[in-house]
Amino acid sequence: MAAPEINWDRLDIMKFYAGGAGLFSGVTVLLYPVSVVKTRMQVASKDTAERSASSVVKGLLKKDGIRGLYKGFATVLTGTIPARIVFLTFLETTKEASFKMVKPFKLSETSQAAIANGIAGMLSAVVSQVVYTPIDVISQKLMVQGYSGHAQYSGGLDVARKLIRSEGFRGLYRGFTLSVITYSPSSAVWWATYGSSQRFLWSLARSCNGLFILKGYSYTA
Repeated sequence: MAAPEINWDRLDIMKFYAGGAGLFSGVTVLLYPVSVVKTRMQVASKDTAERSASSVVKGLLKKDGIRGLYKGFATVLTGTIPARIVFLTFLETTKEASFKMVKPFKLSETSQAAIANGIAGMLSAVVSQVVYTPIDVISQKLMVQGYSGHAQYSGGLDVARKLIRSEGFRGLYRGFTLSVITYSPSSAVWWATYGSSQRFLWSLARSCNGLFILKGYSYTA
């Protein structure tokens, strides 16, 4: 029995989007304060008193409370959801096409899964950066506003307006190429590992199933 592959046309799209985007958004909630602290440390001038992670956290909590650890979070959450939907949509549709592309090479099931998932993960990361990079640029400016000489903003839209006014739409895509170079290989490796591991575990389950049958047990993987 081959490992089951749920193709795009068999997915419950709403549950898929809700589950996928919801899971990633939950991770964002948990890790966002780390991003705020890291970003502020990276842009701090040599005269800034807050030179360690603990001092940045203490400064934020003293000045703004818990809200200080979530500067720009609303902008990130608003942009992350569509970015994740774009990523997941492109991932599933590209993965299906990639499986068809590698099938004629007669590779093992595990190798096919690794290559198809790797291609899909890499391309999905590239496409999703079109949506995510502007959100990343805006959120980082909100994270450091008023800190170490950085400008103050009234919100994400204010950042976007001022960037477009001063630099055009190119200002919203600062670091786009570097983001693609950073995230596309890691996404390819992650999804390739996921796909091949999934097939390996199913293969192991089939082997165990055969062993149980030989010993007179009934087990279905």
